[in-house]
Amino acid sequence: MRLIVSGGGSGEESKEQDELFASMLDKSKPLLYIPIARDTTEHSYSSCLEWLKSTFDKLGIKKYEMFDLNDIEKSGDVGPTNYSGIYIGGGNTPFLLKKLKESGFWEFLKRAIDADIPVMGGSAGAIILAKSIIPSLNHDMNWVELEDFSGIDCIGGWEISCHYTSKEDSIIKKMINKNSMKKLVALTNRNGLYVSDEGFKLIGQESAYVFRDGKIKELKVGEFLK
Repeated sequence: MRLIVSGGGSGEESKEQDELFASMLDKSKPLLYIPIARDTTEHSYSSCLEWLKSTFDKLGIKKYEMFDLNDIEKSGDVGPTNYSGIYIGGGNTPFLLKKLKESGFWEFLKRAIDADIPVMGGSAGAIILAKSIIPSLNHDMNWVELEDFSGIDCIGGWEISCHYTSKEDSIIKKMINKNSMKKLVALTNRNGLYVSDEGFKLIGQESAYVFRDGKIKELKVGEFLK
């Protein structure tokens, strides 16, 4: 298992995460991009793909394939080993989770993780890899009326909050108490987790913060989440 769970930054903010992800990819195969969480009234799929290319072209990635809402059901016709990796972009988390599960891509993604295909998620794309997407509801409207908030849960039962700032501490604590959450790690735009068989290591440029047993603890870059 090789996952990059990114707190939601881009460009220089996510430099370390992007570089690590690119280093894991088989450059003879295309990188599969899933941008469907993004509001296309603000950003077209084509502009999203251009953004992805602007990040990874310079890291040696030259082949790309994109599944938009019209393509996402293709995952039933192809195998995850056709791709060097999967990048799941940010946007509205409930919408993303609903569409991934309805389309069958959810099972494709599980097969990819089981096959050790590198996966990187940013913001919404990261939160779906956690135990649930409930932390996203502090920011994202559940306009699709999603009722099942369960994620893939491949980060040891941890909940993930993205775009964290210390101003959110009281909001996060209330959410944890309301939903009886056991453990949550709050990621900023400038860090992320590298999830592998060795554990969950913080990478990036600044500390993250762990909410557990009513306390907040700093997690420094290079430390493992335990």
